[in-house]
Amino acid sequence: MSNVNMHVQHDFDYPSDRVWDMLGNFGDLGWCVGIERTELSGSGPGMVRSIHMPGMSAPIEEVLESMDVTARTFSYSIPRGNPMPVTNYLATVRVEDLGAERCRVHWSATGDATGMSGEEVSAILGGVYAQMLGWLGDALARG
Repeated sequence: MSNVNMHVQHDFDYPSDRVWDMLGNFGDLGWCVGIERTELSGSGPGMVRSIHMPGMSAPIEEVLESMDVTARTFSYSIPRGNPMPVTNYLATVRVEDLGAERCRVHWSATGDATGMSGEEVSAILGGVYAQMLGWLGDALARG
């Protein structure tokens, strides 16, 4: 196994509070494309969101590990149903205020690659999260 260490970032021409309102609502992935449904269990750190995707028999189960509303950051793990070739997965999302109604979203992940190199898995994850940040931008543009 090799280490996965991925980081993507994207700048938005929207206030950090507005972007955080979407990203920081861990239970609402309505801005993501292609999700059939999301089921929630619990609240706050420890809550589980089960993401049902087309063609997948089992959901992707993501666990909210930490949430800091003041710092606009949260971390989550994917202990079950991860479709990516990575174990011990931990992702962190942070919204950085850039001033002048602008912000930067940082999305990083660590874990252990399985069946591929850490660099290969990092590249796959980076592409997935870059696409998701594009969807977030589309949702922000729609209002």
